[in-house]
Amino acid sequence: MKHHKEKLEMKLQDFRRFTVTLLILASYLYMGTVINTYIHYSPDGRGLAVLSFVVTAAAALFMLYSHYLKQKIKEKERA
Repeated sequence: MKHHKEKLEMKLQDFRRFTVTLLILASYLYMGTVINTYIHYSPDGRGLAVLSFVVTAAAALFMLYSHYLKQKIKEKERA
């Protein structure tokens, strides 16, 4: 039982790291969009914007799943 809780805590840490990494990537992509759209015009700006929003949505999913894991860990502590 304790091993399962430790495994969930490790998963939670991994999902938090993935979330931070994806948010950093999304910010870089968004800055690329801004640069391509307003500073050096390029038609790639629209694709970068869509990719930025997709990565942000993936980060949101990781955040939701990490919240779910946190609740599951609390349930394991009570039992």
